Amino acid sequence: MEPELVLFDVDGTLVDDGDRYSSLGRLRFQAMREAWGEEVAREWARLTGVEPQGWRVDPGGPICKATRAEDLALAAGVLYRWGGMPWHQAKSLAVEAYQLADRQQEEGYTPRLLEGVGEKLQELSGAGFKLGVATNGETVLTRRLLEQLGVASLFSVVTGADKAGRGKPAPDVVVWACREAGVDPGRCVYVGDQPTDEAAAASAGVLLFVGVGCAGCAGGGAVELVDSLGSLVVEA
Repeated sequence: MEPELVLFDVDGTLVDDGDRYSSLGRLRFQAMREAWGEEVAREWARLTGVEPQGWRVDPGGPICKATRAEDLALAAGVLYRWGGMPWHQAKSLAVEAYQLADRQQEEGYTPRLLEGVGEKLQELSGAGFKLGVATNGETVLTRRLLEQLGVASLFSVVTGADKAGRGKPAPDVVVWACREAGVDPGRCVYVGDQPTDEAAAASAGVLLFVGVGCAGCAGGGAVELVDSLGSLVVEA
C-alpha cells in the first residue's frame, strides 16, 4: 500500500526545541513571579522541571511532554497549594499566566526549523503527498508556530491534543489528523523523534513510523530510523 499522507510531530522533529522551551520556561516563571511572588514561581519551576539558573528545561518534563491541559492543571495546583486561592480561581489565573507567556514568546522569540526540514517539506509537498501535524501541543498555538516558521501553507491538517482528546502515546492525535485529512491511517507515514511518537503511530495503525534521531525507539516492523529528516525518503 502506498502512502498518501505524511504526518509530523513538531518539537525535535520539525523545530529546534531546546531554545524554544528554555525561553518559554523563563517567560512562564516570570509571569508567575510577577503575579504571585518568588516562592510560588520557584515551586512552579520545581514541579515543571525548570532551572531558573540558566533556564534549562527538563526534556522529559511537562513543558516538553505534557498536553496543554495537563500543563495548566499542574500550574493551577501550584496556585491552589502555594498561592492559597480557591481551585476555580487557580485554574483561571493559570490560564491567564500561560497566555501572557505565550504572547511574549510569540512577540519576542524567533523559532527555527531544524536543518534540512524546510527543503524536505517542500520536496514531499511537490511530490504530491498531503502533509499534516499531529502533536501534543495546542492546535491554535501550533498553527501560529508554523506561520512564524513560514511553512503553514504546506500543511493541510494540524491536530493538537486539545482537539483530539488524549495526547501521545495514545493514538488520538494521529487518528484524528488522518480523519481530518480524509486518509486511512494505513496510508499514513508518521514522523517523530520520541518513543511516545512511535507508540502512538503503532496504536493508530499507520503504514510506517519514521523515528528521527530517536535513540529510545524500538525499531523493527513498520518502523524506519533515520539520523535526520533530510535523509528521509518516502516513495509514492
